[in-house]
Amino acid sequence: MATLQKRKSRGHNYWSIVESRRVNGKPRPVILEYLGSAATLLERLKEGIPKKVHSYSHGLGAIMLDIAEELQVVPSINRQIKSKQLRNGFTVGGSLLLAAIGRVGKPTSKRGWYEGWARYTSLSYLLRMSLNKLDSQHFWDQMEAFPLAAIHQVEEDILKVLIEKEGITLDTLLYDTSNFFTYIDSNNQRCSLAQRGRNKQKRMDLRQFGLLLLVSRDQIPLFHQVYQGNLSDKGVFKDNLQKILARFKSIAGSLENITLIFDQGNNSKEILKDVDKNIHFIGALSPYQHKDLIKEANNNLNIISVNDYELECYRLRTRIWELDLTCVVYISEKLRKGQIKGLKQDIKKIFAKLRKLKEKIQQPTKGKKRTKDEIEEKIKSLIPENLIGWKLEPLKEDAFDLDFWVDKKEFDLLNHKFGRRILITNQHDWSTKEIILAYWGQSKIESVFKRIKNPFHLALRPQYHWTDQKIEVHGFICLLALLLVMVASKRAREKVGFTGTPDVLLEKLSAIRLTTFIENPLQKTKGRYKTVYRLEEMDPDIQALAEGMGLSELKLKTKIPFSVYN
Repeated sequence: MATLQKRKSRGHNYWSIVESRRVNGKPRPVILEYLGSAATLLERLKEGIPKKVHSYSHGLGAIMLDIAEELQVVPSINRQIKSKQLRNGFTVGGSLLLAAIGRVGKPTSKRGWYEGWARYTSLSYLLRMSLNKLDSQHFWDQMEAFPLAAIHQVEEDILKVLIEKEGITLDTLLYDTSNFFTYIDSNNQRCSLAQRGRNKQKRMDLRQFGLLLLVSRDQIPLFHQVYQGNLSDKGVFKDNLQKILARFKSIAGSLENITLIFDQGNNSKEILKDVDKNIHFIGALSPYQHKDLIKEANNNLNIISVNDYELECYRLRTRIWELDLTCVVYISEKLRKGQIKGLKQDIKKIFAKLRKLKEKIQQPTKGKKRTKDEIEEKIKSLIPENLIGWKLEPLKEDAFDLDFWVDKKEFDLLNHKFGRRILITNQHDWSTKEIILAYWGQSKIESVFKRIKNPFHLALRPQYHWTDQKIEVHGFICLLALLLVMVASKRAREKVGFTGTPDVLLEKLSAIRLTTFIENPLQKTKGRYKTVYRLEEMDPDIQALAEGMGLSELKLKTKIPFSVYN
């Protein structure tokens, strides 16, 4: 409980509000506010002190609205809405933007958007609109009004504004796909997107949908497509390649200075030919399908320095699949260690099975007699060829003893083959270092997928929609959220020198809080209460972030047209 405390300094009495708190395990008075002398305190009491105080999370919502206003997100969506419907005073574009900001702040169901998150933020003050009616039905109705055919056009319109205002470079495009499991019932026939397939989160028991994503070097999403969960990566790449090319021809005017980066899972002879004649690219090949190239590289490795790493690599220009390509073979130490670790785990599992078999065959059978040939066939089915040596010796009747070991020579030979990567490109003028660094950029899009599978911010899940149209619009909302966050992250790096991850940035922005004071009326106001808005005191790093991002200058009303169609 807070109490008044008097302290004497240089013969004068001063008053403070203090509270007893434990410091290092002992109760100590902690000063909450200095009130000054008795005369000063009396003057403050006459003028009136705050009667009510409310505090709201402010920074995250304010920044997202500011970026959305600059990128003209709501007008871009509203231009594609034919019905021009309003729900609870909001346009379709306004509702979808609020849903996207909700995914940034706290991924939750549409039902939990207000009660679970928005009511604790300053969004109502910034919009000057009530949000308590925005329930699940509100968002479903607004999502239903958004035509799927308009998604790519809206995305393109936003990107054109983004490139103009933020100077996003399109010289390198990073491509990848992933999938997301759902809890859609197996008997649901109204959803064709969610299908069973090889799920990357090991949920093969559930239906899933896929997401194709193309990002810039700044991890800003430039193109996306939701697709059926049972399609192969190669098929998805082939089906969407022309859409991708058309998007960037429209935005950049030419594909001459653009390089597309993708991994080996998207390769085929037909696809590479189509890519090669349209755009510069860097891809990868499987070492197991090009053993002669690996053998040649192993005999001609040279050491180069790439970002403080010493890499053994080999470069040549050759024809692969009837294409003139530059190949770079290099040894990835991280990949090599991972492959060795995986091999040791496989050997451990095989040894466990062999030990179990050994115990079993050491005892004679009571029924049908086992034969040596049968046991040998069983052993051969358990072990990889040449890697594990074994010896089977008869004991008595149909009992046998089994001895087994790792063939060190064969293991060392595999170790010598591990860690090889083959990169291919039609950028013949690029240096080996440039080719490797560009391909390493794939890690950026992989981190994007990790981010949208993170349950705390930007998560694509949970998604409780079970129709194709809702799932696709939900995907658009989540990618819009990612776009806003990555633009905010870019600005924080450039304006403040922020070096943390986007997740850390969102936590710091959420810590910037807006406080409202409802003060007692003064005599001159004739009984009217006065509301004062202030930002709470912040730690120095958050204060610097707020000032650099323009949050210290209170802007308490957005200019986004949430309630009108232009």
